[in-house]
Amino acid sequence: MSDRPNNLPSFVTFATGADLLRRLGIDPDATADSVRHIARTRESWPFGDAPDQVPYVRIANARAMDTATFLDHLEKEPPNPHGRGRDKRPRARPGDTG
Repeated sequence: MSDRPNNLPSFVTFATGADLLRRLGIDPDATADSVRHIARTRESWPFGDAPDQVPYVRIANARAMDTATFLDHLEKEPPNPHGRGRDKRPRARPGDTG
């Protein structure tokens, strides 16, 4: 993306990545936990140990990600601004056996 600042870090952690998403306006509500949730649940997440994924980089006790790959992915597939999305069917109430 051409609107990116030139002084971006080479790597981001989940916390610094969330801060960057907020500053760039990609996800104004991003938190480290929301980015971790995306990493756990999104099949297209680019980082991991699989052969087709970019490996995480260990920095002290944190997993770090290549900033360009991180931003490219979240610009192409932005987080859902409304949370988890609509229910696919009505929610069951406690005690319903239905």
